Amino acid sequence: MVEEAGTDQVTRPRWLSLGGALLSGAAAAAWGDGETEVFALHEDGQLWNRYWDGASWHDWKSLGGAFGGEPAAAARDAERIDLFAIGTDGVLRHRWWDGRRWVEWRAVEDAPRGARAVSCAWSGGRLDVFVWGADGALHHADLA
Repeated sequence: MVEEAGTDQVTRPRWLSLGGALLSGAAAAAWGDGETEVFALHEDGQLWNRYWDGASWHDWKSLGGAFGGEPAAAARDAERIDLFAIGTDGVLRHRWWDGRRWVEWRAVEDAPRGARAVSCAWSGGRLDVFVWGADGALHHADLA
C-alpha cells in the first residue's frame, strides 16, 4: 500500500550527494530563479564551487586560493555573486562574479586580521560583511 502525504503530513526530503572532498561546510547563494551556487573548502585548501542551473548540477570547479575556514557567499542577482573567505595567513579575501567571470581574489582592506569566521548578505544596495575577530568581537562593514 502506498501512502501519499496529506496537507498535515511531512514529506521526507531526498538527499543527493554532491561529492567533493570537503574540509568545511558549504556556503550557498541563490542568484536567479531556480539557480543556486555552493562554495566549500576542499582538501587541497582551495575554494571550489558547484552550481545548479535549474535543471542539473554542474561539476565542482576550483576558484583557487589558500583558505582555512568556511566561506561566506551572497548574491545580489545573476550579475553579482560575492564570496568571502579567510586565508591561511589570516587575511579576509573577496572574490566576485561580475556577470561574465570571477574576478581574482583580493584582500579586504582594513579587515580585522586573524578572523575566525565570516558571513555576508546583500540588502538592497548594501553588501553587509560580518567578521568574528580574533579579539572575540563581531566586526561589520558595508562593502558595496
